[in-house]
Amino acid sequence: MDQDKLRRGIIPGIIAGYLFLAFIGASMVPGGLNVTSDDAGMVTAVEQGGAMMNAGMLEMVGGMIGADAFIGFILHIIISAVIGALYTGIYLDVAKNALDNPFMLIAVGGLIYGVIWWIIGGLIIMPTIAGGDLLQINLNSPSLFGHVMFGHALAFLVVIRDAALGMGDDE
Repeated sequence: MDQDKLRRGIIPGIIAGYLFLAFIGASMVPGGLNVTSDDAGMVTAVEQGGAMMNAGMLEMVGGMIGADAFIGFILHIIISAVIGALYTGIYLDVAKNALDNPFMLIAVGGLIYGVIWWIIGGLIIMPTIAGGDLLQINLNSPSLFGHVMFGHALAFLVVIRDAALGMGDDE
């Protein structure tokens, strides 16, 4: 496996990992924040300890190794870097052969890559470690949308960076 290709995906993977966390509203505050707004969208109340669905996501990731939310955050960023490296090291060549257009690489290739990691991470690895049921598919899940957004963001960042720096096809 080409080490340079792997390295090219680390930074885009980290950035996409941050975007994933922002998208699903992950918080290191136990119990999360419950934000209430009026019809015009103005914030009217912020309460700690609310029932935000993803507030404990980082605690859950950290819990995979018996740690807290801060370590969960660090672990999530490391996992994002590894997944980014695998994108440029393995997946990108396959996707470029199937999708000869950069826009299709972002739209379709990113979607597929995100869904692959939702299945591997969200439906297999997390339930296995947490003792839950495997492959409990919820198509209205923030995790699904977060992973798809991650895949799109990763593909977009790699395509834009490669185009700007003249990387990719001529290597």
